[in-house]
Amino acid sequence: MGLLIQSRSKDQPVTAKPNDDECVRALAEIERDYPGWRAWPGVLAGVVYARRPRSSPPLVVRAITPTDLRHAIEAAEAERGLR
Repeated sequence: MGLLIQSRSKDQPVTAKPNDDECVRALAEIERDYPGWRAWPGVLAGVVYARRPRSSPPLVVRAITPTDLRHAIEAAEAERGLR
Protein backbone atom coordinates (compact mmCIF):
# COMPACT_ATOMS: atom_id res chain seq x y z
CA MET A 1 0.00 0.00 0.00
CA GLY A 2 1.24 3.45 -0.88
CA LEU A 3 1.12 6.53 1.29
CA LEU A 4 -0.83 9.46 -0.14
CA ILE A 5 0.67 12.84 0.69
CA GLN A 6 -1.14 16.00 -0.26
CA SER A 7 1.12 18.91 -1.02
CA ARG A 8 0.32 22.49 -0.09
CA SER A 9 1.99 25.79 -0.65
CA LYS A 10 4.30 27.01 2.12
CA ASP A 11 2.34 30.29 2.04
CA GLN A 12 -1.01 28.58 2.64
CA PRO A 13 -1.92 28.21 6.31
CA VAL A 14 -2.89 24.76 7.42
CA THR A 15 -6.36 26.02 8.41
CA ALA A 16 -7.10 27.68 5.06
CA LYS A 17 -9.87 26.12 3.00
CA PRO A 18 -9.64 26.08 -0.80
CA ASN A 19 -12.57 28.51 -1.17
CA ASP A 20 -11.57 31.01 1.53
CA ASP A 21 -10.60 33.70 -1.01
CA GLU A 22 -13.90 33.27 -2.82
CA CYS A 23 -15.82 33.66 0.45
CA VAL A 24 -13.85 36.79 1.40
CA ARG A 25 -14.63 38.32 -2.01
CA ALA A 26 -18.33 37.45 -1.69
CA LEU A 27 -18.50 39.02 1.78
CA ALA A 28 -16.77 42.19 0.50
CA GLU A 29 -19.40 42.38 -2.26
CA ILE A 30 -22.14 42.08 0.37
CA GLU A 31 -20.65 45.03 2.28
CA ARG A 32 -20.53 47.01 -0.97
CA ASP A 33 -24.10 46.11 -1.96
CA TYR A 34 -25.57 46.65 1.53
CA PRO A 35 -24.09 49.88 2.92
CA GLY A 36 -24.13 49.98 6.69
CA TRP A 37 -23.62 46.22 7.05
CA ARG A 38 -20.40 44.45 8.11
CA ALA A 39 -19.98 40.83 6.97
CA TRP A 40 -17.45 38.27 8.15
CA PRO A 41 -16.79 34.53 8.03
CA GLY A 42 -17.56 32.66 11.23
CA VAL A 43 -15.27 30.27 13.02
CA LEU A 44 -17.71 27.36 12.91
CA ALA A 45 -18.22 25.16 9.87
CA GLY A 46 -18.61 27.77 7.18
CA VAL A 47 -21.22 29.98 8.83
CA VAL A 48 -21.12 33.61 7.66
CA TYR A 49 -22.43 36.58 9.62
CA ALA A 50 -23.45 40.17 9.03
CA ARG A 51 -24.36 42.93 11.45
CA ARG A 52 -25.57 46.46 11.22
CA PRO A 53 -23.48 48.52 13.64
CA ARG A 54 -25.16 51.10 15.85
CA SER A 55 -28.59 49.51 15.49
CA SER A 56 -30.85 49.17 18.48
CA PRO A 57 -31.63 46.46 19.29
CA PRO A 58 -28.54 44.89 17.69
CA LEU A 59 -29.19 43.50 14.23
CA VAL A 60 -27.18 40.36 13.39
CA VAL A 61 -27.95 37.71 10.79
CA ARG A 62 -26.20 34.47 9.87
CA ALA A 63 -26.31 31.96 7.04
CA ILE A 64 -24.42 29.06 5.52
CA THR A 65 -23.57 30.75 2.21
CA PRO A 66 -22.99 34.36 1.16
CA THR A 67 -26.06 34.13 -1.10
CA ASP A 68 -28.21 33.05 1.85
CA LEU A 69 -26.66 35.87 3.88
CA ARG A 70 -27.92 38.37 1.30
CA HIS A 71 -31.43 36.95 1.69
CA ALA A 72 -31.13 37.15 5.49
CA ILE A 73 -30.04 40.81 5.30
CA GLU A 74 -32.95 41.66 3.00
CA ALA A 75 -35.41 39.88 5.30
CA ALA A 76 -34.01 41.66 8.38
CA GLU A 77 -34.23 45.04 6.65
CA ALA A 78 -37.80 44.36 5.54
CA GLU A 79 -38.76 43.27 9.05
CA ARG A 80 -37.34 46.47 10.55
CA GLY A 81 -38.66 48.70 7.78
CA LEU A 82 -35.17 49.67 6.61
CA ARG A 83 -35.89 49.06 2.92
